[in-house]
Amino acid sequence: MIIQQVNKGSVLLEYSFYKATPLYKELLILNLIEKNKNITQRQMSDVLASSVAMTNNYLNEIEKRGLLEREYISTKEVIYHITDEGRKRRKYLSIVYLNESQKMYDGAKEELLKFVEQIKEKGFKKILLYGAGEVAEIFLNAIKGEVEVLAVIDDDESKQGKELVNILIISKNEIINYEYDGILISSYSHQKLINQKIKEMDIPNEKIMTFFGVPYDL
Repeated sequence: MIIQQVNKGSVLLEYSFYKATPLYKELLILNLIEKNKNITQRQMSDVLASSVAMTNNYLNEIEKRGLLEREYISTKEVIYHITDEGRKRRKYLSIVYLNESQKMYDGAKEELLKFVEQIKEKGFKKILLYGAGEVAEIFLNAIKGEVEVLAVIDDDESKQGKELVNILIISKNEIINYEYDGILISSYSHQKLINQKIKEMDIPNEKIMTFFGVPYDL
């Protein structure tokens, strides 16, 4: 699950890219109010990707069902209170959400492990990752014990010399110091640029891999 963060004054709102179904919007609203009872409808609408008017409709419906109460401090200031029934509902929706998320995670991990098997079938036992971002971190956590990752390459000098999941981050100039079977491009947004840099180092195409199928499939 990818989480985006939006700062609204002193409020930090978190939300995912999942399609906002009615159940999910209900959970989001209850979660947001639980975290900040002074949250505004504008802030909620930003998270829900809905208009303020539509967000107010959602709030009216949830209030009718006895899940929250509104305390009007002034015409512009409202404090939201989740009722006992609302807390029960929020916990139930959270469990359902976690269950669905776990199914998605298991499916994604299975796909990743199949890819690892393809790497092993090619005889690649020692590899380098190129790109020290989210993809590399997920990959490293998922393949522990399956394939040996010698190092993670990244062009960002501020990352070089540090570690990602206990694996050293190096510059592309340090590749020559490693005996590796292949280089896995572990970046989605920069894969074409990374591929070009690898080509400029005269590394054979058959040693270049990417999970996203561009430029080379296994």
